[in-house]
Amino acid sequence: MTTGRRLFVSSAAFGIAIAVAYWFSAHNPDGAVLLGLMAVALVFAAGYMFVAERAARLVGDRANASNADASGEPLGVFTVASPWPITVAFGAFLLLLGLAIFPVLAAFGLALLLFGLFRLGRESR
Repeated sequence: MTTGRRLFVSSAAFGIAIAVAYWFSAHNPDGAVLLGLMAVALVFAAGYMFVAERAARLVGDRANASNADASGEPLGVFTVASPWPITVAFGAFLLLLGLAIFPVLAAFGLALLLFGLFRLGRESR
């Protein structure tokens, strides 16, 4: 089992144990359900890692790996001079604020969010 999967599975087990302990100590279904959903999300992430990284040979998964072994690996493409991540964040902010306060603002935020996601996707090609 890789390091990442082990981390997510152990965190999910901790979430389940805390949810059960919280239920028996506080008798509050809301908190127990939220802690249980946290565990479900962590199991989902571990399952995705199992499927997506089945054949991956990551440096961090080797017991005798050093930092020098991982040098030079590509980390991905990062857009540092793009306005679209800020546009996406502002659109999400307006969407959530509009859902709480004013529906027209939510519609504007959704449009801005979708436009920002579209432009960000086009830029990432």
